[in-house]
Amino acid sequence: MHPKEILTACGIVLLLSGLVPYAHSQTKNEVGLVIGATTAPSQSRSSGGSGPRGGSTLNASLALGAEYDRRLATVRPVTIHGGVDFLASPLDVKLSQPPQGVSPQYAYVFLTPHVRVKFNPAGLIAPWLSFGGGYARFLEKTPSTSTSFRPGTNTGTLEFGAGIDTRSVVPVLRIPIGFRFEVRDFYSGLPNYNRKLEANWQNNVAVTGGLLIRF
Repeated sequence: MHPKEILTACGIVLLLSGLVPYAHSQTKNEVGLVIGATTAPSQSRSSGGSGPRGGSTLNASLALGAEYDRRLATVRPVTIHGGVDFLASPLDVKLSQPPQGVSPQYAYVFLTPHVRVKFNPAGLIAPWLSFGGGYARFLEKTPSTSTSFRPGTNTGTLEFGAGIDTRSVVPVLRIPIGFRFEVRDFYSGLPNYNRKLEANWQNNVAVTGGLLIRF
């Protein structure tokens, strides 16, 4: 990932984390700090045969995320939240045994406003569904045999997710902290593999979990 994009990612995470000092005056906000992995399925070349991986696969990549939500409405036993998801790969997504001329790896950033519908929010376990859409950024590595490759792809993305939140179980500096476990699919445009594909979209499935800070 490009240093500027790493700085941007860190800045957004710090910005969201910086909301925590206001915990004593707010009651409707949540910040999730999560870690996990992202995987993507194979694609096929437009001419047939195997995709940009040439019989290889995309390796799972480390994913770090920050999520902010604010409760908008309560219709018992359901709450509706609006917020934004930030997910990035600090380590590049790598192709195992990439064919010659194909970009061997890329980094990504997803930034997606969303709506989250949470069931049984006052319970020990609160399942939820989310959907939204926003921005995706891929930064590809130039293939060693290419002289005209232009890295950096901006595209849109749709997000669909499901997960569970726990009740706050650990107070830290009087700030209630619970846990979140989730699976999300960021359905986005393609990175520039330097190869024409049959599809124009790609599923990026993230499995993550971490802390949920309420304030």
